[in-house]
Amino acid sequence: MAGDTTPAFNRLAGRIALRIAAIYLVLGLLWIALSDRALMALVDDPRTLTWLQTIKGWAYVAVTALLLYALVFWQTRRVARANEALEERDRHITRLNRVYAMLNAINGGILRIRHRDTLLNETCRIAVEKGGFPLAWVGLAEEDGTRVRPVSSAGEGLDCLDGLELRIDPGDPDAHPMAKDLAAGRPFVIDELAAVPPMDACHARARELGFRSVAVVPIVGQSRLMGVMGFFVRERRGPAGVVFDEGELQLLTELAADTGIGLTLIEQGDALDRAARFDPLTGLANRSLLEERIGQALMRARFQRRSVGVMALEVIGLRSLVDSLGRQQGDRLQQAVAARLVNRVREGDTVAYLGNGEFAVLLADVRTGLDVSEVAEKKLLVPFELELDPGAPPLVVKLSAGAAVFPGDADTPESLLQCAGVALHQGGAASHAGRCVFYAPEMDEQVREYQMLDNELHGALERGEMALHFQPIVHLDSGEVIGMEALLRWHNRRFGPVAPDRFIPIAEHSGLIRTLGDWVLDTACAQVVRWRERGWRKLAMSVNLSVRQLLAPGFDERVREIVMTHRLDPDDMPLVLEVTETAVIEDMEAVSAALDRLKRLGIAVHLDDFGTGYASLSYLQQLPVDALKIDKSFVQSLESDPVAENLVRSVIVLAQGLELALVAEGVETPGQRDKLMELGCDVGQGYLFARPQPVDAVDHVLADSLSSVQSGRAERY
Repeated sequence: MAGDTTPAFNRLAGRIALRIAAIYLVLGLLWIALSDRALMALVDDPRTLTWLQTIKGWAYVAVTALLLYALVFWQTRRVARANEALEERDRHITRLNRVYAMLNAINGGILRIRHRDTLLNETCRIAVEKGGFPLAWVGLAEEDGTRVRPVSSAGEGLDCLDGLELRIDPGDPDAHPMAKDLAAGRPFVIDELAAVPPMDACHARARELGFRSVAVVPIVGQSRLMGVMGFFVRERRGPAGVVFDEGELQLLTELAADTGIGLTLIEQGDALDRAARFDPLTGLANRSLLEERIGQALMRARFQRRSVGVMALEVIGLRSLVDSLGRQQGDRLQQAVAARLVNRVREGDTVAYLGNGEFAVLLADVRTGLDVSEVAEKKLLVPFELELDPGAPPLVVKLSAGAAVFPGDADTPESLLQCAGVALHQGGAASHAGRCVFYAPEMDEQVREYQMLDNELHGALERGEMALHFQPIVHLDSGEVIGMEALLRWHNRRFGPVAPDRFIPIAEHSGLIRTLGDWVLDTACAQVVRWRERGWRKLAMSVNLSVRQLLAPGFDERVREIVMTHRLDPDDMPLVLEVTETAVIEDMEAVSAALDRLKRLGIAVHLDDFGTGYASLSYLQQLPVDALKIDKSFVQSLESDPVAENLVRSVIVLAQGLELALVAEGVETPGQRDKLMELGCDVGQGYLFARPQPVDAVDHVLADSLSSVQSGRAERY
């Protein structure tokens, strides 16, 4: 018994002894006084009286002995019970003090520890050393919240936790008996393990090891069951029939709650750290983490006299795919590319996502740039098929790459990444699909120009820098104008006139092509209406389409709105849309479906630059086109190259067989015109008739052919 309980026990013993003496004294006096008087009143014979007094004395001794025994037994029982109560109180206070000490120590650990496993191991250790539990363990719930498995433990008999798995979903028919209590946030306690049939192998093994009781307390955080804490004890049951009383369970519950707070803080810290270092869409390292790892690779490479390769990669046509398929499918595509790149690099290399559809790969240890080229073209840039929609044809995904190598190109993480990006965008990523372009110093100026043009292109419409020029399309024999091709021109405030072959690829890459394309369509339709109102009744207007524009969701509805806004007659539709052969063959099925939707509006479709692509001529049967435009490269060689003449003749025969109209581009000399007419082509355009000009200059060209158009000699081509 503890020293602080001794005075109380001594006082209790003194009171009991005094009480027994007083009772004995009172009974003795009463017996003596009353028994003698009674005998003298009843018996006169002295000898009989003496004999009776002797018997009375014996009876007194026997009765008082029995009474004294009863009194001492009764009071001794009271003393024993009081002693047990004092001992139990002392044990309870000792247990609570141990739990308080354990709680304080674990709370201190929560404040300083920032790693989950370290925190849980420390919690179990403190529970054994400071809490006095022979065995303590912590289990964490799986992601689906249906099972708990031990992850940390300390103390004796750790083998009883082997293979332990608690099914904690109350709706599961195989759920553990403690599942309902844990799901409700209540502790589960077994005060006497031996009195309960074994619930699992852990229960049976704990009984063999001599554990008497167990308490399992839920760890709750962020409104969910994160796990459990288990405590085994060997102490005997107290007078109330319990080992873990309400006060101790309350402290253990508080301990579990604090542990839940600690786990939550660690999870939040890990999430913040991951958000700062990893891309949330792809799960790849971000630019900051990549630069850190490049820096580490450079330190090793300098010491080992090795090389470090950095590649920047891009999905060809990603923005167009996002426009046509939607943002969600675009995200799925980028996630698939990320997974593929990770699976195709070495374990020590790093794949990162830089944003805007660009990836980067760090090859941390290479011998030369040839190693980088080999990894790129044999592993990373191999096209692959991706099924985004069940039942739809798989999407063929192509990538391009630019690379820079330490020590030849740059010697810092930032400059290596910059050089790789410069190489990637050299000439446009699509121009080197499936190839890796290596950085060269002369690329810097070209990229700077590209970036400046990109910046200037944003806002060019608002600043009024864009304009349409028009080139006539004529009958070759008479020169009568039967149509106009609208051509976009840009006169920039800083760079002056910018050629279309410089800014159109930039617009396509940045996504501005959709906005520019809509403006061109609207402006061209408005102009052809004005010309028709002024007398050119059969004049057609041709507008070039980008495939990204064509495949953008809702493009046909946008064209319908423009047509209705300008009141264009479907039965006498002046609008003609031109698509290039190379654009068509990138996605034949999607382009064909999009052109079908446009033709239902009464719009004619022409296949531009015909002969420069590599599509099978049989595809012409699948495409809803009305005319072929012979590329100017063939027309300009007609007078001097028999091969070009044969090619043009073949195209004309093909068009006639498919009942398609023909337009020859790039007619610059009378000889070319005459040769085309001889071969059977009657319509053309080129510098021989007029250069692309602003609308005011084109009015004069139209005026020269007004009389022939009004006479009905010119027909729509």
